[in-house]
Amino acid sequence: MEGLQITIKGWEDGERYERQVETTDRWVLHTADELTLVVNDEKSVTITQQPKAINATRMGVGACVWEGELFLAAYLVSLPTYRYMGARVVELGAGPGLAGILLAKMGAKVHITDICKVLPLINQNIEANGIGPKQRKGASEGFAVAEELEWGKEGYEQVVARLASEPVDWCLAADCCYIDQEGASPSTPHFVRTCALLCGPTTRCLVCFELRSSEVQRVFVEEASKAFNKVERLPPHSLPKPCQVEHILLYELSGSKLKT
Repeated sequence: MEGLQITIKGWEDGERYERQVETTDRWVLHTADELTLVVNDEKSVTITQQPKAINATRMGVGACVWEGELFLAAYLVSLPTYRYMGARVVELGAGPGLAGILLAKMGAKVHITDICKVLPLINQNIEANGIGPKQRKGASEGFAVAEELEWGKEGYEQVVARLASEPVDWCLAADCCYIDQEGASPSTPHFVRTCALLCGPTTRCLVCFELRSSEVQRVFVEEASKAFNKVERLPPHSLPKPCQVEHILLYELSGSKLKT
C-alpha cells in the first residue's frame, strides 16, 4: 500500500535478514518474526509475531499480522491525531495488537483483546513499545492493556458489558470474520453482537477485512444490519492513498440496536 513503509526481520537459510517489503502479501509478512510499520513517515510501531505458531493447534491466526490490520492502521493514522487523545478504544481479535498499540502511542487508552493464548504475545508487544500502564508516566499519555475476549464463548457478554461500563469511543476490528470448512461463517453473529454491545451513541465502530469470500461479506452485512441502524462501506476513492485498494473492505457501523 502506498504510504506504508514495512520492514520485516526473520531467519532465512540460517541467516538473519532485514528487508523492506513493497507489498502487503501475507506470505511475505508471515515469514517474519518482527515487523515495523511506518505510516506516511510519521507514526511507527514495531511488533513481534510468531509465524511458526499460526497453526490452529498452537496459537492460531492471532500469531501474525494480516493485511486488514495494516489497512486499518493506515486509515486510523490518516485521521486527525487529536481524536485519539484520551479516547477509550477496544480492539477485537487483535492478534499481535498492531492497530491498538499504534493508537496508544497516539494518546488513546486501549483495551487490546483476543483469545487467551494470544495474550502473552500482545503483552510482549505492549511492553516492547513502552505503552503499558506502568510504563506511562503522564496522566495524559496513552496506554494499552491486553484482555481476553472470545465472542461466542460462555460468559463473553459479561466481559463485553464490563468493557462497555464506560463509554467506548472507538471499537475496532480487522479480519475477524471467516469461512469454516463447511462454507459457513459461524462466529459472525457473535462478533457483530459484541460490536453492538460495545457501541454507544457516539462510538465509531470500524470493521475491516480482506475480501477472501463474498459469503463472508454477505453474512457480515446481513448480521450487522440486524444489530445496527447504519452499515456503511467506505468506498476506496474516499480513503487515503494507502487504503485505496479494492480487495480490502472497511465498514463503519453506527446506531446500535442493542444499546439505548
